[in-house]
Order: sequence, then C-alpha cells, then structure tokens
Amino acid sequence: MRDTLKDKKYFEDFLVKLENIDKKTERKIADGEINPERIVIVRLSMIQNLMNRMQAKYSLGLPVDSILEEYNEALDLISQYWSGNCKFIGSKNEVLDQYSLGDYDTMLWMLSIGYLLNIPEDRFMILVNAIDKDHVKDKLFEFIISAKIISRAKINEESYKYGFKLFGSIRKAIDTNDLSEAANLIKIFLEKEWFKEHKSCGWQNRHKNPHNTYSGFWCFEAAAVVKIMGLDDSSFTNNKYYPKDLVNSNNK
Repeated sequence: MRDTLKDKKYFEDFLVKLENIDKKTERKIADGEINPERIVIVRLSMIQNLMNRMQAKYSLGLPVDSILEEYNEALDLISQYWSGNCKFIGSKNEVLDQYSLGDYDTMLWMLSIGYLLNIPEDRFMILVNAIDKDHVKDKLFEFIISAKIISRAKINEESYKYGFKLFGSIRKAIDTNDLSEAANLIKIFLEKEWFKEHKSCGWQNRHKNPHNTYSGFWCFEAAAVVKIMGLDDSSFTNNKYYPKDLVNSNNK
C-alpha cells in the first residue's frame, strides 16, 4: 500500500467498480445505446476514469508498470477525441488556446507518467500532437516534452489569455540552474501549494465521499521534474503527495 487514507480492500473494490463501468460503457457504445452526439463527451469521461484507475493502482501499491494498460487506453482515446474538445471557453464564449485546470491536470499527468515510465516516443507524440493541434503553449508541458523529445523547438511565450497563476514554485524550479534551490522549490510546492491550489477541482474531499470516488492524491508532475533534473528528493521523499516509486522505477 502506498496510500494512507484507504485500505487494500477499498482500492481493490474501487478498481473492480471502475473496470465494470468502462466495460458497460463500451457495450452501450457498441450496441448504439448512446446518442452519437454524446460519444465525444462519454469518451472524454472514460479518459478520466482511466486516470482514476491508474491512480488507484498506484495507491494500492501495485508495480508501477501495472498502470501501462490504462495509460495506453487513455492515449488511444486522447488521439481520437481530445483535440478541439478540451479547450477553455472564455467569459465571452470564445475558445481559448488553453485548458481548464481539470483538463490541464489530465494532460500534465499524462505527460509526466509517460516520461516516468519511458513510453515509446511515437506513443508520447500522441500527447504532443494533441497539444499542438490545440495551439496550447505551456512551459511546464514543454519542459517535460523537451526532456523526452530532444529536437522539440522551444516556445517563446505561453498561450494563455488569462494568466495561469498556479504551479508557482514548480515553475520556478524548472527555470533555475541551482539544483539545491530547485529541490527546495519542489518541497515547497508539495507541502504548501499543490493540494491547496486544486480546491476548485472538487476532488480534495473524495476520500470522505460515501460513494467511494477516491483514487489517491498524487502529484505526478513533481516526480517528473525531479527525475528530469536529477534532483535530491531526500527532504520530501516521504511527502504524502509525492509518487516516489515512479521516480525510482527501472523505466529509464
């Protein structure tokens, strides 16, 4: 077990429940029971379900490569349904070249996990292509992408019309050449910022939800930055949000 908020049985039951939901959804799609106009929405929700399954498997303490099946299923759905359907709608109903926080997290975590598990470059490019098709330019995305795709051209500026003021310390960490300072910034991010900044996402109290929707609280982006920069994580290795086993996996 890696999670401390729920026990083994909870996560085993939770995984069975999510797997059954996905199987039922696939059956309904195959049998034409879902309105074609809703297929995209349903498929996007399945990406979230797969992310929850990945988090739950990690929380349960399964080997890190056990999440590859769900990861690859999510990649396939992203390749077909993400671009153009996840962009943020502004106050004047204009489609902006950015994502809402929830979709931003999904893409950031997919990039982070993909790097940490060293997925093949052609599979990783599914995420890169989706981001490029949406014309989203984000320096944290690009930091992870360029670590995997060495030939990736650097961006000159981000694409946000409305400033993205979150992820402050981790963004500072990737900008410094001082590895000790970077490690301290990641520690601050994990201890003081990451969980607090996600209060608008609605998942902070999922461990208290009577309907059992909790899959774990894991900051995959911190792990990716630590591995990319080769940081000393000894000062925060036991932080409850830090997925250290992904950093220390044999996927190199």
